Amino acid sequence: MKVITRDEQRKEDTWDLSKIYQTKEEFEQDLTKVKEMTESLFQFKGKVMESSTRLYEALKLDTEISRKIEKLVTYAFRLLDEDLSNVENQELQGKVERLMSNVASKLSFFAPEVLKSDYETVEKFMLEEEALQEYALVLKRVFRKREHILSEKEEQVLAEVSNVLDSPSKVAGILRNSEMEFGVITDENGEIVPLTNENYSIFVKNRDRNIRKCAFFTLYDHYRKLKDTFTETIQGEVLKNVKIAKLRKFPTAKEASLFSSRVDSCVYDHLILAVHEKMDVIYQYFALKKRVSGIADFSMYDTYINLADDVLTHYSYEEAKKIVLEVVKVFGDEYVEVVKRAFNERWIDVYPNKGKRGGAYSSGSYDTAPYILLNYQEDYRDVSTLIHELGHSMHSYFSHQNNPYPYSSYKIFVAEVASTVNEMLLNYYMLEHSNSVSEKKMILSEMMDDFKATLFRQTMFSEFEDFMHKQVEDGKVLTQEVLCNEYYRLNQLYFGSHVDVNEEIRYEWMRIPHFYYNFYVYQYATGLACACDIVRRIRANEKGAVEGYMKFLASGDSLDPVEELKLAGVDITKKETIENAIDMFHELILEFERLL
Repeated sequence: MKVITRDEQRKEDTWDLSKIYQTKEEFEQDLTKVKEMTESLFQFKGKVMESSTRLYEALKLDTEISRKIEKLVTYAFRLLDEDLSNVENQELQGKVERLMSNVASKLSFFAPEVLKSDYETVEKFMLEEEALQEYALVLKRVFRKREHILSEKEEQVLAEVSNVLDSPSKVAGILRNSEMEFGVITDENGEIVPLTNENYSIFVKNRDRNIRKCAFFTLYDHYRKLKDTFTETIQGEVLKNVKIAKLRKFPTAKEASLFSSRVDSCVYDHLILAVHEKMDVIYQYFALKKRVSGIADFSMYDTYINLADDVLTHYSYEEAKKIVLEVVKVFGDEYVEVVKRAFNERWIDVYPNKGKRGGAYSSGSYDTAPYILLNYQEDYRDVSTLIHELGHSMHSYFSHQNNPYPYSSYKIFVAEVASTVNEMLLNYYMLEHSNSVSEKKMILSEMMDDFKATLFRQTMFSEFEDFMHKQVEDGKVLTQEVLCNEYYRLNQLYFGSHVDVNEEIRYEWMRIPHFYYNFYVYQYATGLACACDIVRRIRANEKGAVEGYMKFLASGDSLDPVEELKLAGVDITKKETIENAIDMFHELILEFERLL
């Protein structure tokens, strides 16, 4: 497909940001308004808890500031993503980023000042000022953090140095994406092309084993040369997490991270334990890949090859929309109508153009549509991406529609559930409606790859991340030898005896940006497990399954994440939820073997 310029895009294939701001002048006016409101709220310093009326006014103004900032962010960031080379839009995004930093620093007094009082005072204020009831849960959650909030001055210092504290992640990102050169590789057409982090994922799936092998050894040889530098950046990141957790009086960095998500650490531990106990399933998957490939010395660079032959099926965007609407009928008329709005009201930016941000995402705010960025290329994976991102957008839409602003944004812990539910229902729909064995094998292969990449690989990442933090918390130094040896050991455990675990994989941790996300990756695995449970209930026509799921979508942040999932009938604190997901993976393996 020819890559066109932004100006050549058809209007109906692009998102409509004019519904946020008609002009740049309106954007600038809100930018100024936020600065003014921030100064107004700063005048409350030292007076927030003087009376119930004063507390309500301060909370109301803080809410208005947050809403305005989210709207500004949505506009500026989406506008720049249309063409990352647009200098004018780069400046708009820069203005918003500087504004957010300044607001965070200026208003860092707020939480410490509220917490100087006791909760009994807050309860008294809520009896005096009925309007404060809107913020009852907000205030309860603030006091939940009481023992972990620092003094006003300390909070201000942390806010002001936040950019500096992000340096390890930024340096590692610059190395991976800009400064590292990985040499060249000969592709399947005999052409010599540069190897990059981005195209490595394409080469390692190539049908030609020599290309896969060359890409693998070439990439990791270059990472090996910078092992000391990456060791320093990851150690800086882990030290930061550990030190801040200690400052905030948490026993560990993991406890601090999960506390902010309002998730019990047993969820993290049960995930790793359940995967360990059912490791035979992933070993069966790799045994299947080895058998189908016919490769006796099946190696790490062979694990990404597709189990099925490529099926040259194209889906136009119009065809994709029809399929999506058929799949989501299971959720009822209201859900279907909102999806139609997404198509008809231009919430979606469909095709790639020069300078456009790659990949796909869903993002919006309380006062905007939940916009979707795609780079649609007409293959099956693009149909899957469309329904995946619509899952995110529907979750955001129903959360926003059914909750006041303070409780409208769901936690990251549940963020991948709705999208994965949609994606899995699409796959099962296509399996049931396809008469082609080749197409069924292709879909099953992709589903199995998703389980491998999400449920097992992300759990392995989680285990490595936990190991790094425990080492530092125990007063040990993260040397490159310690890191590489542990990462190699984990790969041996997770890939098993059917895969020759090449020595070079010990350097892979250096190219994983998620290790700088502070205990983030486990949520991909738990999200998939929750989605499996929901899909199983819906496909079995279990009574109340759809209704419960729709309640979950509409719950926003009105409950803790684990309690929200219980609305959909899922208890992620139980190890069985992870085990049931692995059983679903096993069923897919057996079905693929049957088709063979």
